[in-house]
Amino acid sequence: MRAIRWKTACTSILLAMLVATAATAEPLLQVEPSVSEVWTGYDCWVDVSVNAEVVGLTGFDLEIDFDETVVELVEVVEGPLPQSSGNTFFFWTTGPGPQNAIVVNGAVLGGSVDGPGALASIHFSGLSPGVSPVEFLSFELRDLENDPIVVSALDGTIEVSDPPTIYLTPPYTEVTEGAAFTIDVAINGALTDLTGYNLRIALDPNVAQFLSASEGPLPPTGGDTYFFWVLEDASTIIVNGAVLGSWVDGPGVLAHIEFFAMQQGVTDVEFVSADLRDIDNDPLVAFDEGAVVVVQPGGSVVETSSWSVIKSLYR
Repeated sequence: MRAIRWKTACTSILLAMLVATAATAEPLLQVEPSVSEVWTGYDCWVDVSVNAEVVGLTGFDLEIDFDETVVELVEVVEGPLPQSSGNTFFFWTTGPGPQNAIVVNGAVLGGSVDGPGALASIHFSGLSPGVSPVEFLSFELRDLENDPIVVSALDGTIEVSDPPTIYLTPPYTEVTEGAAFTIDVAINGALTDLTGYNLRIALDPNVAQFLSASEGPLPPTGGDTYFFWVLEDASTIIVNGAVLGSWVDGPGVLAHIEFFAMQQGVTDVEFVSADLRDIDNDPLVAFDEGAVVVVQPGGSVVETSSWSVIKSLYR
């Protein structure tokens, strides 16, 4: 009997809390998601939405600001909530002045809609690392009588960061025939928690050839590390490395690769594969960026030399 009374008491408290919550709910205009994350060069969408307390909506006028140095505005499209009425007006532009804010106008023709739902969706592209507001400078919602619907507004933000990347640097090298040169394998600051890597890097052996590879300063000199390289064939080098019992974060150089310019021409130096691992041996997602080597005439033409002879000259 006590258990039944306790259950009844709990149910009464819960109902009271629900009633109180419903009583304090207010019409809301908001950016969804409130925080968006995107990489530079990649796109994201944010919705301008209303909650279920917004009823009888016929028209809306919005002015929304963003940071043009962090994100680029691509387009604005009408959301599914007004479209559900079957007959609408929708228009957007960017306003004059230094803010260059987004101006959005929409209307349900001959009727109204009730929330929740998205009024509009805004398409952005990440430009540079940083945080951009998606901020309401002004907003007005109207009902069927053209009277204002009083709402509160919640802004949003877009966080832009560089994607984790393993890359070859310098990205462009110009040398003369018979010259030795070095290209580094590096990671940027967005690539973190790296414990091990297995890389296959290829080029055109008629233009340039691999000589050797050595461990870079990341992992730090003196740390407990493993490093190994081998030629798979004349066009491909395999480089393995690991931080034993720990990990490293970018930016930094993982390895130095030595090359020899064979004869005049142009070759891409690119990642055939890049397997990066964290301390749990799980793969790390990262983009890869190669390099270009241009060999100019003017040095010693060595197209008939063997790789072993070339390597002995620079050992």
